[in-house]
This record gives sequence, C-alpha cells and structure tokens, in this order.
Amino acid sequence: MKRIFFLAMLISELAFGQTNPSSDSLRTIETQSISIIGLQNKYIGGSSCRVNNTQLQKMNQLDINKILRSMPGIQVRDEEGFGLRPNIGLRGTPVNRSAKITVMEDGVLMAPAAYADPAAYYFPTFTRMSGIEVLKGSSQIKYGPYTIGGAINLLSTSIPTTFKAFAQASYGSFGLNQQRFWVGDTKGQLSYLFEINRLATRGFRELDGGGNTGFDRRDYLGKVRWQSKAAARVLQSVQLKVLHTEENANETYLGLNFTDFQENPLRRYSGTQKDLLNLFHNHVVLQHVLTPFKRLQITTSGYLTQTFRDWGRANSFGGQSINAIIADNNTNQLGYQIMTGEANGEVIFRSAARHYITKGLQTNARYQFKTGAIEHSIELGLRLHQDQANRYGTQSKYQMTSGLMILTDGGEQGNQENQIRQGTSLASYLNYQLHYKHWTLNTGIRQEFITLSFLNYGNADFARTGSDLKSADNQVQVWLPGASLYYDLNERNSLFTGIHKGFSPPGIPNTTSGEQARAEEALNYELGYRLLSNKLQIQAALFRSAYQNLLGSDNISGGGLGTGNQFNAGKAMVQGLELSTQYLMKLPFMPSIQVPIQMNYTYTNATFAETFINGGGDWGVGQINSGDFIPFIAPHLLNCSVGLEHKKWNALLSANYVGTTRTTPGQDPSIVAISNENYALVNSIKGFTILDFSSNWVLNEQWMLYGSIQNIANNLHIVANLPQGYRSALPRTFVLGLKMKL
Repeated sequence: MKRIFFLAMLISELAFGQTNPSSDSLRTIETQSISIIGLQNKYIGGSSCRVNNTQLQKMNQLDINKILRSMPGIQVRDEEGFGLRPNIGLRGTPVNRSAKITVMEDGVLMAPAAYADPAAYYFPTFTRMSGIEVLKGSSQIKYGPYTIGGAINLLSTSIPTTFKAFAQASYGSFGLNQQRFWVGDTKGQLSYLFEINRLATRGFRELDGGGNTGFDRRDYLGKVRWQSKAAARVLQSVQLKVLHTEENANETYLGLNFTDFQENPLRRYSGTQKDLLNLFHNHVVLQHVLTPFKRLQITTSGYLTQTFRDWGRANSFGGQSINAIIADNNTNQLGYQIMTGEANGEVIFRSAARHYITKGLQTNARYQFKTGAIEHSIELGLRLHQDQANRYGTQSKYQMTSGLMILTDGGEQGNQENQIRQGTSLASYLNYQLHYKHWTLNTGIRQEFITLSFLNYGNADFARTGSDLKSADNQVQVWLPGASLYYDLNERNSLFTGIHKGFSPPGIPNTTSGEQARAEEALNYELGYRLLSNKLQIQAALFRSAYQNLLGSDNISGGGLGTGNQFNAGKAMVQGLELSTQYLMKLPFMPSIQVPIQMNYTYTNATFAETFINGGGDWGVGQINSGDFIPFIAPHLLNCSVGLEHKKWNALLSANYVGTTRTTPGQDPSIVAISNENYALVNSIKGFTILDFSSNWVLNEQWMLYGSIQNIANNLHIVANLPQGYRSALPRTFVLGLKMKL
C-alpha cells in the first residue's frame, strides 16, 4: 500500500482530483469552492441542477431536505425535522442514510466511510453552504463510488477576492436559533476565509415528564491560500482548508405508535429521556492547482477526515423489542407501559460508538485543444482512498422507576458490538469530450479496484486480543463505461441522451457461511430535452435503471437489527420522468417587480424484478415477489414556488407535495393508517403537502431583515415510519433574523 501511495504522489502532477474547475478560462486560478458542474455548462450530457447562494439567501431554509425537494429526481425521507441527517436517494436508489449516493463537499467525499461503512450518520451542515449541485445520468460517472443514482456536491463559502464579511443571526419557534459569521480577503498572493456557524434548538418534541429534545451543532471553518502572481509564467495556488464540527443532540430513533400519534403527533415517550447523540467531525484538505500552460489545468488534493459519533438509545423495554411494541402494544403491554413510564421495569440501553477515519489523495488533469472546427477536452482522474469504521457498541441497563430511568449496570465497552471495518479503493477515470458545431459527444470509463475487510472481535474480547476473532475479506474490480450525446437544435433548445453502467460497492463481507453480497450494478439510460433562455428554462428527462443486482441493507435506522450487512435482492427496474421549469415574469403594470415561478415534478416507478427471500432491514423479512414495488420511493413528487422580487425586498411561497409512499414491498393497493385500521395491514404513508414562506427586506447597503414560516398550514400528518415508529414534520415554525454584509 505504501508503494501505491508513493506512485500516486509521483503522478499527482499529471492528473487532478475527480472534480472540474468552475472557471471557463484555464489560465485563471480557481478561487471558488470546487464545483462539479461549473458555470452551469449547458453541454453537460445528462440531467443536472444547481442552487446557488443567491437562491439560498432568498429561501432562508434551514433544512436541506426542503432544498433538495425543489429539484427533480431526488427522493428524501424526513426524520428529525431539521435535515441534520438526511435520507436521500437519487432516481430510485434506497434513501436510508444516503448510503447509495456520492456525497461531496467541494469535490471531496464526505461520508464518514464511503466504502467500508457508507451510512451517512454525519452530513455536512447545510446552513453554512453557498450552493448545492446535483448530477445524474452518465454525466456523473466521474464522481464515484456510487454512480447509479448520482452525485451531490455541497459548496462551502468561497474565499472572496476583496475584503468581505457576512453576519447572520436569527431566533424563532422552539428556541430555534442560528448565528453565522464569516470574513475573508485577498491581499496580493495571500487570501483567507474564516467562518463560524451555530444552529441550535430546544426541540419541538414533547418528552413525557418534560425535557430538552433539541440539539446544538457548531461548525468552525478556515481556508488559507497562496497563489502565484498573475504575471507568472506558470500559475499555481496552494490552499489549506480545515473544518471542525461538533454536535450534541437529545435525539432518538423512537417514534410513536399510531394511536399515540393521533392523540399528539409531537409526543415523545419517557423511555427516550436518556437518548443522546454526541458527534464531532474534523476535516483537512490540502489542495494544489497548477496551470503549466493555457490549455492544461492540474489539481491535486490530499484529505484527512476523522468522525466520531456515539448515539445512545433505549433498545428494549421489559425484554420486549421496540419494533414489537410499536407494531402491537396490546400484546406487548408491559413493554409499552415501561416505555411510557407508566410502569416500572428494566430498560436495555445501547450506545453505538463509532470512530471513522478517512484519508486519500485525488488528482485530475483537464486538457483542452482544437483541431480545425472541432473542440476537444480530455480529463484524467485518479483517487487513492482508505477508510475505516471502528465500532464499539455497549449495552447497559436502566430501571424505569416512577417515570425516571436510573442506571443499574453500565456494561463493558464493546459488549454489544466490537469490530473494525476497512475499505481501500484505487479509482480512476478517463473522459473525452468532442464538440463540433451543434454536436457534443462525451465518452468515458471509470475503474474501481476495491478491497474490503471485516474484523469481528466478538462481544467478550474487550481488549481485542483476537481470541475470538472472525474475519473476512473481499476484492472487487469493475470497469464502468459511459457515453452521452448532446445536440443543439438552435440557440435555446437542445436534446441529450446517455447510457452508462452504474455501480455501488457490496459493503463489508460477512463472516458466516451465508451468501456474500455482490456489487450493485445497473445499466442506466437517459433521454432529455433542455430549453435555456433569459426568461424560461425547461429540462425534461426520461430515465431508466435496469439493475442486475439490487442491494438491501440491515440498519436500525431502516427498521432492521443494525448489523450493517447488505444482501442481494437480484434484478430490479427503476424508471420515470423528471420535469423542471422556471419562468421569470414581469408585471406590465408594476415594472419594478418581477415574478419568478418554478415547478418540478418527478414520477418514479420502482419494482423488484426477481422473487427472493429478503434478509431484513427496511424491506422487512420474508419473500419478496417479482413485480413488487420497492418501498420508500414516492411515485409522485411535486414542488411549486412563486415569488415577488423588488430591489428593496423579495418574498417566496413554496409548496412540496410527496405522494402516497409504500413502506412495505407488494403489488396490492396502498393501505394507509386511519383510526379504525388493522395496523398490521398498513403498507403506505399517505401523501402530504408542506407550505413554506420566506421574505427578505433590504434596510440599507449593509443590513437586511428576513423572516420565514415553515409549514404554514401546520400539517402534522405522518411523514415517516422509520426509524421505529411514526413521526410528523416540523410543526409551524416562525423565524426572524438579521443579515449584515460588508
């Protein structure tokens, strides 16, 4: 492995790190956060969308789920109401913990262990971001390892070219408050940016007996860059980015049974009073950009990430599992009474401490040239990546006494889970783009060579001496070709189509004699239309993913046992339509006001194409038949917004509709929970709509007042049944704040 690292260092000046610079001119050193879309390059041979900082400032949205739902093709499952740990899927990929998409910040992988343990229990803090990019189809094959659905890239605050400062403070319902401040400048060859962001609330859940159900998350970001003089023969820059995130959250996995949800959707059971998440995240990136001559740019990034999270949660009450109690509290009456604090009894409590280490080196080179009327662009990328998840799960015991939980047995660290998961990948890609008159052809191939290892020390070997060690290894090598074709019908209208082989790693091998999980692979097709004009933009795309092997997973967050194992589900078919329109209208009788209108719609049909026995997780246990719908993929998603914009103020009203969504596989009609329903037959969550409003008022050149109302209609219908029970959306929430810029 040391030799591989040394080889990568030698060639790092020949190729650059899996990202595209967003500047059109290769003689200009990149001063923004690394972008995978760039300046909305219309020649992208696939579906793409981007929300920039100007749009984010108008929305004043704290929850990334709401922003993602304003884009087509994105499935989101709500959980705690604030979007801190979003469950995201793209074009029908499983949503649980965003484990089947590629998530990046400034072009660098951000999942704690993208290969070894991909469930994203850490997700970058959205409220400090300046933009979001989403790529789907063959255009995102460069951004692995998860290339079936797509890639999401979050853009952090860029270093300004002149002195700038920004401050923001707000306060709202449930003690929801944010403080954000950043300052940056460029002086000659040196530039910097420092940012602090805090988001906190006392929570909106109502804990039996009282108590805080909120969180406090803080981010500290620093960037320092040196760049050569503009007149230098060879342009280059070196940037150091350092990020620290910490969070304490009185958060739980436990929702409500339906009867309790009807009585009070915001209730939280007494048995969750000790549930607590502690998290910290450190991230360092050293980046070098080199432009040796006009048509060639090389960027190399080395990164090191450390993430720790310990989520302690009640696991059973009176010897009865939470899932059993939620499903049928009459049969499990004692457990239910202990859970609600109405009876005394034993509570099994588990803390899931996990320490993640990620490190890597990625490099990419882009060379552009012309031969007559033909424009060429060649990109070569290489990434060497290692990640590790160190799991210590500890089981302790409490006694519920008169509604209070009293610790009776602290337990030995690792008595529930004691293992190490490791992943190593050498990934590379070659992409060629040819542009001639109205035609643009993109072809490319990605290669992944992955080694996965699993060390399970057992629940008695706390010192990890190896006395009861069970281990397993797996190697995967895959070649992933792709191609897209773009055609300009005229200056405004264009068509695009593409096909590529998608891939997801198989996860950690198991140490039993059962069937090992195979890599997830699919053939992905896309056909689209794009219209770009000053007032009107339209993008429509038909997509189809023909899975050769779909993978399920077993996580507590997905209703399983929490082993983290993945299992084969065989063939599957996901297909649908994405439609996005934006129109800028001006009022003839009020020329100083313009009216932006936006509509996004997604239809998705996702079905299993083989009959198999399921291994657990959020698909349940038992036989799944060919033709059954894949759960947690809403067939209909709709987002509409209308705004009013004046140079002194703006206002935006948006509506998000999520159609009725299946929660179990099957082909029978949807059955949703109602007051007289047999809940064992419930297989779907009823569709719902959430309305939000935001407005900004310019006081002077430096100061702006803003306000927002989330969930205007106070819709407290069921938005999710995972993890462990029904939960509602964030209730109606008012926020009022000030922004200052220099």
